[in-house]
Amino acid sequence: MKKNQPGLTALIIVLTLVSFNLNAADLKIGVGNTLPPYFILENNKGIEMEIIQEALMTKGHTATPVYLPFARIPLYMRQGKVDCTSPINEASNIKAHFSDVHITYQNYAISLVSSNLSIKNITDLRNKSVLAFQDATKYLGQELQGMAKTNPLYREEADQLDQASQLFNKHTEVIIADGNIFKYFSRQLINEIDAPQGTVYHRLFPATTYKVAFNDEAIMKDFNAGLKQIKASGLYDKIFSRYID
Repeated sequence: MKKNQPGLTALIIVLTLVSFNLNAADLKIGVGNTLPPYFILENNKGIEMEIIQEALMTKGHTATPVYLPFARIPLYMRQGKVDCTSPINEASNIKAHFSDVHITYQNYAISLVSSNLSIKNITDLRNKSVLAFQDATKYLGQELQGMAKTNPLYREEADQLDQASQLFNKHTEVIIADGNIFKYFSRQLINEIDAPQGTVYHRLFPATTYKVAFNDEAIMKDFNAGLKQIKASGLYDKIFSRYID
């Protein structure tokens, strides 16, 4: 029996690996066109992209981003053109299997110091020109929805580089954006702005927790298990530290 043990052990390892690979999936993940530092189109990296890939990799799955306008992602999910999407949560009304929370965004109303605006609550935005990220009213609560309906100067757009540019060029008084996304794009615009302009972050919104929505429940469960694993190992925090100063 002892002589056969090494061969038996090797066979078990091979069978385990074969089973592991048979269950592995190559996933397409639908993400917004402009979401750095969470998703970076130029190199298919970013905070969220790496978190999702590493969590799925623990179960042998791979994930490749498909960059889309946010409004088109629900259709691609329904048609099976993408297997999952992020960042998202149940407020989107997408029919899918939602993972555990994997990331938190902190959105602000952001204005220029030179504008000297007094913004203490969402109501203070009602008579100001406001440019928010696409679908902001879905994720940031009913009070913002109400303000947006009564403010003809409220707009949303998907291009958050242009959003930051419009603030610095004073084409809008206020933008609503995640703090890390705005900082990333502000650095991109540094050579296009005539002079450094200070900004004010008005914290009007609670932090927003996001998940990954999957078409396949089993893969969603694999992701949850992998997410716990990379958090326990410290890899989750290391990914953040690569991108956040």
